[in-house]
Amino acid sequence: MAGNMDIAGIDRKARTAGYADGLLELFAAAVLMILALGWIANPAFVGILAAFVVLFGWRVVDRVKARVTYPRIGYFREREDDTSTNPRGMLLFIAGSFVLVVVVVWLSGGIADPVEWRRAAPLMSGISLSGGFWYLSDKSGLIRHRFVAVASVLGGLGLWLFGSGNDYTGVVLHLAGLAVPLALLGAWSLLRFLRTNPVRRAEGQ
Repeated sequence: MAGNMDIAGIDRKARTAGYADGLLELFAAAVLMILALGWIANPAFVGILAAFVVLFGWRVVDRVKARVTYPRIGYFREREDDTSTNPRGMLLFIAGSFVLVVVVVWLSGGIADPVEWRRAAPLMSGISLSGGFWYLSDKSGLIRHRFVAVASVLGGLGLWLFGSGNDYTGVVLHLAGLAVPLALLGAWSLLRFLRTNPVRRAEGQ
């Protein structure tokens, strides 16, 4: 009976299936590597690149999903999140991350020292990116996204502890260090998804 159906459970399973194709991990890996290259070229480019990704990134993912994912498992439209609270929540998380890094730099005794800020940059990157992956894990229901969030923080922490602060090499290493495992994870997930989900054929074909 419809009254006994676990609608929330069905919605959760459908959403998880939609994220299991590995495309998001591959896209995230590409974005992180582009940002890493942006830091190498000129840190001023990073903001422009990030804005471009925010504006057009999801369109790219949706178009690829339309060719790869939906013909295999069907189309699933997620329920819209509260658009007034999610951006605010992400901004508050990033602001909180910045405040935490300021406190860390201040406790280190070098708040006016640019070297200390450069050394703490990968810590800021690690904490900020972890929020996005943790939010993604809530949406996808996949534990691997939580592991990526934790790895982002630990990587940023390690690069801060052992970094020199001479330049922004720590940020580049952090971004590339996340991008490579994400690319491997995405490729493995995509191959597994394609193997276990053949293309559905229309009736009569």
